[in-house]
Amino acid sequence: MAIYHLSVSNVSRASGSKATATLSYISGRRVHDERRGETYDYGRKERVLRVGTLLPEGAPAEYADPAVLFNAVELHETGRTARPAKKIVVALPREFTPRQRVQALEEYIRENLNADGYAATYAIHDDGRGNNPHAHILVANRQIDPATGGWARLKQRMEYVLDERGERVPLIDPETGRQKTDKRGRRQWKRTSVSLNPLDRKAKLKALRESWANTCNARLDETARIDHRSLEDQGSDLEPTIHEGYAARAIERAGGVSERCQTNREIRRSNSLLTAVRAELGRIFDRLGELFAAKIGRLRRRQARPEPAEPNWRYFEGDARRQLEADKADHTAAIRGKLMDARADVGNREEWWRSHGTEEHEAAKQIIDVARAASREARDANIFKRGRLLRNAEQVAGEQSERLRGAVPWLEDADIPADWDQANRFRMRTTKAIYDHDMQPRIRLVAELERRLEQAERAESERPSPEQVKALALRMAEQRAQAENPTQDTKRPAPSGDEPLDLSEPEDWGEASPFESRQAPRTKADLLNEIRQRTDRLTGQREAEQRQIDPWSAQPPQRRGHGR
Repeated sequence: MAIYHLSVSNVSRASGSKATATLSYISGRRVHDERRGETYDYGRKERVLRVGTLLPEGAPAEYADPAVLFNAVELHETGRTARPAKKIVVALPREFTPRQRVQALEEYIRENLNADGYAATYAIHDDGRGNNPHAHILVANRQIDPATGGWARLKQRMEYVLDERGERVPLIDPETGRQKTDKRGRRQWKRTSVSLNPLDRKAKLKALRESWANTCNARLDETARIDHRSLEDQGSDLEPTIHEGYAARAIERAGGVSERCQTNREIRRSNSLLTAVRAELGRIFDRLGELFAAKIGRLRRRQARPEPAEPNWRYFEGDARRQLEADKADHTAAIRGKLMDARADVGNREEWWRSHGTEEHEAAKQIIDVARAASREARDANIFKRGRLLRNAEQVAGEQSERLRGAVPWLEDADIPADWDQANRFRMRTTKAIYDHDMQPRIRLVAELERRLEQAERAESERPSPEQVKALALRMAEQRAQAENPTQDTKRPAPSGDEPLDLSEPEDWGEASPFESRQAPRTKADLLNEIRQRTDRLTGQREAEQRQIDPWSAQPPQRRGHGR
């Protein structure tokens, strides 16, 4: 599910960081620093998915190149403790498509940074396997004047330093230990320079956090919304998790146990248990409320009028028994039809496999064939070249194994052997695993429908119980009486709004009996009309199912490359 994360940090010369070096890290590109004459080539390029630069109104066109932009701000800032840029890191919801990620980021930057005169470069990252999507936003920490296209002047002001009681702090002379005074004898107080840069204000940082949540929520489903507020601000007593970091996740990927990750697992387990207990208590109280309302409603009806006499249901006993048997037969026929469709689905899918395969299968074959070609070359080489080609085959097998994990992420064994015979056997195992993974849901559906059909046929062979016949016959008698005398209920008191819930649990045969909605005993015309309605309904359902895009009715995938 989507999570919220947004952090802001300074690129400060006092701490040894530089805007050009940070740009090289987030973009995965080589960047030359004109101020220091150094070249940086940081970051892992395979983690960078997209890089873009957005400029405010009036910015020079050459600033569209991020290297030019951040070299310009580095050259403009001359102080030893200058902060030429700020870095914003945001977590991208996994529910976003690649297009939605770019749209959300660019909308956020335009509305919150470009609108205030700031230029920014963003880079979208993941962990190389499609997990942990996030973005780095590098912002030039000085606004651009739209009138001149140059850097705007940062305004500052001097303010008194205040202690914990809100009083001014005196400026002490270290030699005398007394408060300093000026030439006129006026006492001196400590003062500090305060930047008026909007990005340094606490209110702006809060607005940035809230705006990112609003930008994501506008594209997320209601069940996946994120909240920029802390759990404490939300009024929740759930325990917040701690930041794990890349090092902790690397330990977990290597098979170890990170203390920070283990702490988060315990926190999530505790929060999940607390949430489940609260949900169960809520369901219990809701059920108690329903039962209490039903009991009160029955008491009120009993006090309002005497219990009516039971209608003569024996007249409808035969119709009720025949209707129950017909419902069972219809239910069995519906399951039998679904089973035939499911079996045809399995057959069609097997035929599709024999003629086309799947995209995952084609991609896996091409990836494995690259490693097989390298291992075959090593096998057929002479003794002088074999050692070098064997090492090359091992390297190619490792690289193709990583590609195979990305193409088929659910595959358990994705390590391609470097040996020719083992690679052939691995190719056969992989094909079978992909086939089983694709066919298993359809085969399970057939087995489930066979089990349900067996139960339905067993129930169809049994006679309806007297209780079921009586219950349906009573409903038919009541409907007949109401149809003959529709005004007999006018003497009943008007509903108060506190009517009880119907807590009865009628027998369920997969669909409601048509007698529940009929208001008179059926005639031949009623039977013909009902048969026509059922036929139209079943035909509509089958047409709707056929309109769905099935893998074997769609166009076969276009094969890329020249692979066999």
